[in-house]
Amino acid sequence: MKLKDFKNMKEIFLFGKVLSAGIVIAGYAFLGVWCSNWLTEHGAPLLISLLAIPLVTGFGMWQGWLFLTKTNNKK
Repeated sequence: MKLKDFKNMKEIFLFGKVLSAGIVIAGYAFLGVWCSNWLTEHGAPLLISLLAIPLVTGFGMWQGWLFLTKTNNKK
């Protein structure tokens, strides 16, 4: 195998990591909407229910960022 082939494999690996981080973030966004609906059904104030979506999604984005940066920094 040539050096160029290994470079392409690394790019494919990084693409897989970015794709999986996106799926994690989408999962947290879904969880935020689910929690918001659950809070609304159980009598929580509307403001708290609406804040659940960006808070949970933001936490998911932070987790995705940590996953990408820690994976990228490993040698």
